[in-house]
Amino acid sequence: MESFLTDTQIKVLKLRRKGLTLEEIANLMNTTKANICMIEKRARENIEKSKNTLRIYESIIAPLRLTVKEGTDVFQIPKIVYEESNKLNIHVKYNSLELIDLIYRNMKDNIEKRIVKKPFVVSVLEDGDISLLDCKTLHEM
Repeated sequence: MESFLTDTQIKVLKLRRKGLTLEEIANLMNTTKANICMIEKRARENIEKSKNTLRIYESIIAPLRLTVKEGTDVFQIPKIVYEESNKLNIHVKYNSLELIDLIYRNMKDNIEKRIVKKPFVVSVLEDGDISLLDCKTLHEM
C-alpha cells in the first residue's frame, strides 16, 4: 500500500508505540538517537500534512460549508449547523455536546473561553460527519 511515510518512518513509529526510547531504537537500527528523532519528527509532519489534505478535500466536496465568524459563542454553533443541515436533509452524526467538544479539540487556537477569536469553517459531509478547517488554510488553497 502506498503511503506518505517511508518504511523506516513506519518502523520507528511502531517501535515508539511499543514504548521503546529513541536511544533503544537507534541501537536496534545501528544509527544515532538524533537520526531517529529526525525520522520520527518527519513522520509526524507527514501525518499532519496528510490529515490537513483530507480536511481540505472534505471541505471541497462537502454539500454544506459554514464559516464561523469571529465573536461567535461556541455554544451557538451546533444550532447553526443543525438548522443549515436540516435544510439539505443531512443528519449530523454528533449531538450538541459532541460537536462542541470536536470544535474545542480541533479549533482550540481559534477560541478563547467560549468566543471564536479567529474564524474557521465547519463542513458538513453528505454522511453527516463534520470536518473543521482554519479559514487561513482554506484561503491558501
